[in-house]
Amino acid sequence: MTLWRRWRADLARPEVPTGREGLGFLVGTAVVIVVAAQLTDPGTALDLILLSPAVVAFVLRGLMPRLPAELFAVMVIVPVALAVGRDGALEGAFFLAVMMVYNTTSQLGSLTRALIITGAAMALPWVVAEQIAPEAGIAWQPWVLANVFILSLGRAVYRQERLIEQLEQARRALADQEVAEERRRIARELHDLAGHTLAAMLLHVTGARHVLRRDLAEAERALIDAETVGRASLDQIRATVASLRADERGTDPSLAGVADIAALVDDYRRAGLVVDMAIDESAAELSGPVGVAVHRVAREGLANVAQHAPNNHVEVRVDRHGDGVRLLVVDRGRPAPAPDPQGLHFGLVGMAERTRSVGGRFDAGPTPDGWRLDAYFPSAGADQFVSS
Repeated sequence: MTLWRRWRADLARPEVPTGREGLGFLVGTAVVIVVAAQLTDPGTALDLILLSPAVVAFVLRGLMPRLPAELFAVMVIVPVALAVGRDGALEGAFFLAVMMVYNTTSQLGSLTRALIITGAAMALPWVVAEQIAPEAGIAWQPWVLANVFILSLGRAVYRQERLIEQLEQARRALADQEVAEERRRIARELHDLAGHTLAAMLLHVTGARHVLRRDLAEAERALIDAETVGRASLDQIRATVASLRADERGTDPSLAGVADIAALVDDYRRAGLVVDMAIDESAAELSGPVGVAVHRVAREGLANVAQHAPNNHVEVRVDRHGDGVRLLVVDRGRPAPAPDPQGLHFGLVGMAERTRSVGGRFDAGPTPDGWRLDAYFPSAGADQFVSS
């Protein structure tokens, strides 16, 4: 970026509006400065009248949030120059220009504008002491140094305020991110529970419908199994809601892990799904967040098969793979259905998010005769295997 563009970009930086909460400080400071100037170096009534517009400028600065800084500077510098330059009295009124520099430089985004205003305030005592009232013997050097110091202070305050704003924005962004992540986590939990429950119940109900006319006892058994699954799932939903509301006391019941996949497969087998299962014994001992993730992804994969291809033959494998666990759920028989035109694949999204949340990799897609789900879960960073 050229120097010219940088300068234009600096001039384009906005000025922070003056808040009404600063009105009392501005007006009080201006009044105190005028009173102190009158007490230390008294002026005439005309001097005070000439100085009064500078006090009014501080009032307007507090009442008008977007009063331009340059206009504020002129409204302060000109009355001070007229009042002090008339007969050299009220020298302390130069403090009005100093406070004006602090107020403007602490709110101006543009360093160029801040330097111009400070330069005008620095020139004020020199013009009065050397050009307007040289006979008064005013020492202008301390006032110039005071403006330089106040410029540095004002810019430091401006940077600090901007840093505070950035920190607040970052805090809000992190809070929003935490809320969004919690919403996604709750959505995954509810989707997994509802998907598993409905898939298993539908299998039982479908089986009951098929045998209703020829085997009432078998139909009743299927309906009882559907009721059992529904009640168990209702208990799981209640437990999930309770865990979301409860404090972290370490007393919550443990969540299902890899070792519980066998029971999960048995539930689907009783519902009519044909499943071949192979689980490595050492992989079955994986616990903690990774074990829960493996179980949840396996459950969602079986629920998808039960929903979309209940007549397909399913293979479920859980093996040690390097330093982690590999889950494979493959169904064969009928090709996978056409993709949802609206793209609402919440199950796939949830499984991918759950796998990535523990540092794993997830891949799923159709095959010529069904669907394949392949997920890898590293054991590092979670509870390790109990035994090798």
